[in-house]
Amino acid sequence: MKENRMPVDISIRTTIRDGKQREKHSMDASGEVLWRGGLMVLRFQEPREEEEARTTQTIQLRDGNLSVRRSGAIAMNQRFVEGIKTEGTYHSVYGPMAMETDTEKVNYEWNEEQGKGIITLVYVLTLQGSVTGTYNMKVTFEEVAQ
Repeated sequence: MKENRMPVDISIRTTIRDGKQREKHSMDASGEVLWRGGLMVLRFQEPREEEEARTTQTIQLRDGNLSVRRSGAIAMNQRFVEGIKTEGTYHSVYGPMAMETDTEKVNYEWNEEQGKGIITLVYVLTLQGSVTGTYNMKVTFEEVAQ
């Protein structure tokens, strides 16, 4: 099975809406994207403060099903399937927390000519039984010029 791999610059922009409150988060990192058959994998180290332990994030997408796995200082494994509620667990220094995501939208586009990709994800997150808000996440990644 043929595998394509390339280094990419990654930008993640998230807007969280909880009632009238709105919160924005952003993260920029360098990583790699690879394709194997119908599977797309985006992997990178999350930026961290000097004293923080590393967290590796792996985003996998196949047939419109997205999974996010974080390992290291924070551990999480969550699936996002449009129109379906899924369960997962979030582990931090404060201990494990039950998660439920109700995914409204998963979209992926790749522009071969420009070497750019976009993943759009919209979901409602529930932690420990309490809704934390509606998350609108946009992940862009672009091939690093060699």
